[in-house]
Amino acid sequence: MAKGSVVNILEISPEDKLFFTGPFTEISKTHITLKNATFKSIIFKIKTTEPKKYCVRPNQGIIGPQDSATATVILQPLDEELLSSSQGQHKFQILHTLKDDGDSLKSIEELWISANHALVFHHKLRCYFETEIETQHRMKDKDVQFNVSNLKDASNLITELRSKVDELKRQNTKLNISLSETQKRLDIALKPSQFPDLLIYIVVAILGWLFAKFII
Repeated sequence: MAKGSVVNILEISPEDKLFFTGPFTEISKTHITLKNATFKSIIFKIKTTEPKKYCVRPNQGIIGPQDSATATVILQPLDEELLSSSQGQHKFQILHTLKDDGDSLKSIEELWISANHALVFHHKLRCYFETEIETQHRMKDKDVQFNVSNLKDASNLITELRSKVDELKRQNTKLNISLSETQKRLDIALKPSQFPDLLIYIVVAILGWLFAKFII
């Protein structure tokens, strides 16, 4: 069985940690988003190591090409002390594989039975439990990390743009020099020649000499 998406056919969010926010004396919900990154349909199934503690809706289904689906994960009311000692121990597994185009009449259960298990990908999520304040702090930290990442991306983009601007300036300088040299050549080519005037002087001198010779 494929243990990871070597070819990322399904984008899963969150990637590795599934957080639940208390109080846990009542039902707590969170969500898993699945996005099909291919141009074929994908079948998926969500399993957990603690089926008595969690309910997933839907726990299996078909996602069309370039489409997405959201699964709601419901944690049943539990003792908070028990949960605090279970951080990262409860797990979810998302199985997914490409759907055969010729299986349009099969049910989801039949599709899984006939699926090539060597081509079934597995993605694991671990569960973590936190108070509302802890969730707020985590989200703030996430926003800060996102902003820092954006600043780094922006800085890299600015550096790249500056490099391109410098290159354009160098090319513009070369172009101006080339245009200046071309203009000089053009001016020389179009400059009136002094040769015709000199020829006139020579002809006049010869005619004068001949005239003087024959007259004398």
